[in-house]
Amino acid sequence: MINSRALLVTFILVVSFMAIAVKLFNIQVLEHDRYAKIAKNQQDKALVIKAERGMIKDRNGDILSYTLNDVSFFVDTRMLSQTSKGRIAAKFSQVFSKSEKHYLHSMESTKGNVFLERKVPREKLLEFQNFIVDGFVSVDDPTRNYSYGNLASHLLGYVNSDLIGLDGVERTYDDYLTGVDGLLYVERDVQGRIVTVKDELSRKPRSGNNIQLTIDTKYQKILEQELKKGVDNCGAVSGIGILMNPNTGEILALANYPSFHPSEYFKVNDKIRRNRALTDTYEPGSTMKALTMAVLLDNGLVKEDEIINTENGRYRIANANIIDINKYEKLSVREVLEQSSNVGITKLSERIDERTFYRYLRDFGFGNSTSISLPSESAGFLKKPDYYSTLSKPFISFGYEISVTPMQMVAAFSSLINGGILYQPRIINKIIDEHDRVIEQFESKRIRNVISQETSERIKNLMFGVVEHGTGKLARCSNMLVGGKTGTSQKYIDGQYVKDYNASFIGFFPADKPEVVGLILINSPATGKYGGIVAAPVFKRIVNRIVEEDINVIPQRISFTRDEHTLDQLLETAFSNDEPVFLQTANIGEVVPKIEIANQYSGRITMPNLVNRSLRDALAILNEMGLRYDIKGSGKVVEQSIKPGTEITSDAVLTIKCEDNNMLRTLGIF
Repeated sequence: MINSRALLVTFILVVSFMAIAVKLFNIQVLEHDRYAKIAKNQQDKALVIKAERGMIKDRNGDILSYTLNDVSFFVDTRMLSQTSKGRIAAKFSQVFSKSEKHYLHSMESTKGNVFLERKVPREKLLEFQNFIVDGFVSVDDPTRNYSYGNLASHLLGYVNSDLIGLDGVERTYDDYLTGVDGLLYVERDVQGRIVTVKDELSRKPRSGNNIQLTIDTKYQKILEQELKKGVDNCGAVSGIGILMNPNTGEILALANYPSFHPSEYFKVNDKIRRNRALTDTYEPGSTMKALTMAVLLDNGLVKEDEIINTENGRYRIANANIIDINKYEKLSVREVLEQSSNVGITKLSERIDERTFYRYLRDFGFGNSTSISLPSESAGFLKKPDYYSTLSKPFISFGYEISVTPMQMVAAFSSLINGGILYQPRIINKIIDEHDRVIEQFESKRIRNVISQETSERIKNLMFGVVEHGTGKLARCSNMLVGGKTGTSQKYIDGQYVKDYNASFIGFFPADKPEVVGLILINSPATGKYGGIVAAPVFKRIVNRIVEEDINVIPQRISFTRDEHTLDQLLETAFSNDEPVFLQTANIGEVVPKIEIANQYSGRITMPNLVNRSLRDALAILNEMGLRYDIKGSGKVVEQSIKPGTEITSDAVLTIKCEDNNMLRTLGIF
């Protein structure tokens, strides 16, 4: 019995030893490579070193967007004892000034990986230099930072949590901004601690390239602040503003209001996030008259002093009545543009061949995207002559039956005043690598010549007159001569035009040699509604501030009062090197009493008497004073809520009651 048991034990031991020997032979010989690889992977580890995303700067080198090298801390609760949790909670409470209970609750309420602090400055990592607890880990967690908050948010765009660009420049130039991640090969011990770094296998990260934009931060701040003020003053829904160099196509500033913070893009809806200067189209209204007039001039179809019968402000064509707000029996061609006469421009447009008109509008860039290097741009809509009705050409001549983006309008308008050249709008100046070497330089791109140099000078002259004695009088500046065109258009909603408006002004300065062209578009103003009332004052304030802050715009500061003798002297000096036609046809000696009255109220701190003034005069005064207001009715002012002579407080809102003799029942237009 004993011998049998001994033999059985011996047999089992032999068999076991042979099984172990076979297994060892299998591991060490037959599958040596496989198990060696597994051991190596456990011992050696390739750690990814995240490359820093490139910066976005303005034209002067101011940093607009950059990456913070933040870190995040987490624990694997499955590896933590109660003692370890207590140590971690005490340490984090000390470093981040939160209670220990806060961190203990986080660790005990969830199993697995639990983040204790996210995206904290890298300097905090030094506090944990000698703090070693199994299951406690720190990881790189970079954050995209926007130096000026909401500033230029629609241009810059934003990134997701993985720092991938989702909109704006961040999206379009994501490949340039994204660097090449590095690799750090390390050898670990059995507890997972780094023993050595294998430099020969490691690779340093390469930072992304830096993008320099064409925008100027100073201009951008001014535009955004004044656009917000303009929208708020008239109770509008939103606003768009663009400032552009007409001689190069460089965008100097672009703003949408309301705006958003790029780091918190997920807190607002798509309507606020989208860059409406590129994505949204509108019927431009009377700003289109400047382009129509340029076509007429370029083809020799009109002369500035030619007299047009404007039919006392009412003209019937086909089955439609074309109406002017201000009724004139006759106007010169110059005055047709200055007074924004629908009747006048309709009659003049009859002289243009339909296909010629369409060709010019295409050449101005309508119906095609501008190809600016920003996402989601719309091409707008330009009707082909084959589909024109009897009313199409006259309606297009004053800005209906055509839809454009604000960017298209600024580009087209620039060609009117720069000698006739259409430039592609440009937002990027250059791309630079981490060593300040230029990777790519972007130059201005001339698309085509649209009108002649002579026509450009003549239309520039006419638009100077619009501001000096026409519908753009509220854009007049005391230290700068400007030109421009007002625009107001009713919105087409559910198959009909409704009493909801887009009010706009496009202007340029200095008037003799334009360096900046700007568009202000106010969406659905609750009061004022006309471009000359709500948009022109915004442009004026922008010009005034730019002149004060940027000496390069006009090296010699000037100030003048508008009477015939002074203006003649001023223009003789300012335009002495320009074409004679400008001086011959400017009509600069006229005095416009209404604007002289409005200018008297700039800076006033007591309430003026508005009773018996026209609504337009009252609004001119209130806009000049920067006072918020609410209007009831239309026509002449019959009552005001704040008595004349009362000191005005910063939160004051004036209610004025008006009585009207005539209600506007047609397409409203200036």
